[in-house]
Parts: sequence; C-alpha cells; structure tokens
Amino acid sequence: MKVVVSPSARAYVAREAGYLRERNRAAGERLLHDFKQFLTALAQFPMMGQDATELPLSGIRRFVLGDYLIHYEVGAAAIVILTIRHGRERPPELPLDDVSDYEFP
Repeated sequence: MKVVVSPSARAYVAREAGYLRERNRAAGERLLHDFKQFLTALAQFPMMGQDATELPLSGIRRFVLGDYLIHYEVGAAAIVILTIRHGRERPPELPLDDVSDYEFP
C-alpha cells in the first residue's frame, strides 16, 4: 500500500535529524534510517500500530519508533502519516468542533 508523509511530519523528521546530527552524526543518520525502515514495514503491514486512544479522533493509529510517536491513518488508497513527535513532547492539539454544532437527521 502507498504511504504518504504529510508535509508537517516530513518537516519534523528533517528538523529532528538535523538537530541530532549537530550533536551526534550517527544518531541523526540512525533516525532517518529507522524512519525509512518504518515506512517500508508500514506499507506491508498497515495495521501494525495501535489505536491512538489518546487522540479524540477515530481511525487514527499510533506506532512507537524508539523515542518517537507516529500517528497515521489507513485509508482505502493510501496510508497517511499525520504527525510525528518525540515521546516527551505534548500531544498535538487538534481543533474539534463543538458537538452542539452537529445536526442529526
């Protein structure tokens, strides 16, 4: 299955790898290598992560890659990597509509 990395997730990996390279070149290269390996495995096994119960959205999965949490969604045509963050960072703040805004038939 095709794996698509969102622009924000791609930028995060690039920033994080750059930060690590400044301090330890091997650590930065390892992050990029591990992320590429993850993408290859995810394409073959889309359900390998767990349900991301910490997020208020259904259908989002989470995979722990070393110190990083990767959130993704499995669609009919592709898997989309939504967010990546270090485990010590706060979860992403997602704008949610107030339930009262919904109309029921």
